[in-house]
Amino acid sequence: MKRSTLILVCLMVLVSGWVATTPISAMGNKIDTSKVTAQQQKGKNLAEKLGITETLGPLAPVALSPFFGLACLSGTSILCEMGVLPKNEFLMGNEVLNNFWVFLIFAGLTVLTSAPRLLSVSKVFAEATERIETYAGIISYGIILMAAQQDAPSEQVVVYSAGLFSMTGSSLLACCAAVNIFVIATVRFFFELLTLISPIPALDAIFECCNKTIAGILITIYAFSPWLAFVLNIILFLICLVIFKWANRRVKYMKAMLLEPVLVGMVRSVLGRAHYDPDRSAQRKLARQFGNIAVVVKCFPSRKLGKIKKKDRCYLVFGDDGMRLVKLRLLGSAVSKELNAADLSRDVVEGLIGYSISLQTAAGKDCELIFSSIYTPKLDTIRAALSKRG
Repeated sequence: MKRSTLILVCLMVLVSGWVATTPISAMGNKIDTSKVTAQQQKGKNLAEKLGITETLGPLAPVALSPFFGLACLSGTSILCEMGVLPKNEFLMGNEVLNNFWVFLIFAGLTVLTSAPRLLSVSKVFAEATERIETYAGIISYGIILMAAQQDAPSEQVVVYSAGLFSMTGSSLLACCAAVNIFVIATVRFFFELLTLISPIPALDAIFECCNKTIAGILITIYAFSPWLAFVLNIILFLICLVIFKWANRRVKYMKAMLLEPVLVGMVRSVLGRAHYDPDRSAQRKLARQFGNIAVVVKCFPSRKLGKIKKKDRCYLVFGDDGMRLVKLRLLGSAVSKELNAADLSRDVVEGLIGYSISLQTAAGKDCELIFSSIYTPKLDTIRAALSKRG
């Protein structure tokens, strides 16, 4: 799905929630109260048809801690069915959540994924599997939404239509849930990586405990007030959305420098694939656009270079037509910046956790192209390419 469509979907949900929750007095005295009341009623009707508050209310705790959040949702569903907690149609009528075995499975997964973060010898492994937990949480919540639609009316409410393309209420909620969880989880993962490299030993354990505590508090709020939980989720989502791109670039950088060497090292040593190249698919894609390529190095610039921002994941390409810095994009063509061979240093500087190549910019300032230790077997090839071009 295109980024513009996702943004439109999120805005539609936010506007409908705002209309339904904003009191008339907060809109000023000059506005016709009857029209405002009518708009509020429309927003409430749409929210009731789509189940916005009850469906999207628990997204924040699921994004903060997917398995723990889903375990809490399942436990809350069971308690609602028993009459201990207030009734919640989304939780009580869901065959997936209202199952004691599902609660035990997610509780067990919570222990398995949380315990390694508390042990210094397995923290890197825990952070490497965090992304799997995030995507598993998105898929699991999607299954929960599908189960919630089993007892819903067969007629789906169409909330967006453009020619042959139309989006039903369930599709909108699924898209919003996926985007919401991914954005919040990405920002949370950025701070987890910061705690991983922090010199304070207990900081990551404190962060994990705080993460679980906040998720538990949000689930408790949701159990008693889905509307309040929905509003808190919107606030948290908007805060994370503001810093999402900035944090996402640094997440990719830290993953490449800290986690990727561990994973690639395991593939090369444990699986016996000594010549494994993680950039093989990227090199094939680059070769289709720029012709024959001799060497490709995944790197991160230390400062902004035109359309390429600081810490953007790029590829330093040595090809027949010269050298260039390329940033691949999911949508649209790649961003390419041609480099003058004389502006690049002829040697590779070895750092604490990786390597760097110095590039002199047009402004006369040095920019470091930083790349990880997975390129240690290729250092001689990279140095030869730099000397040849320099």
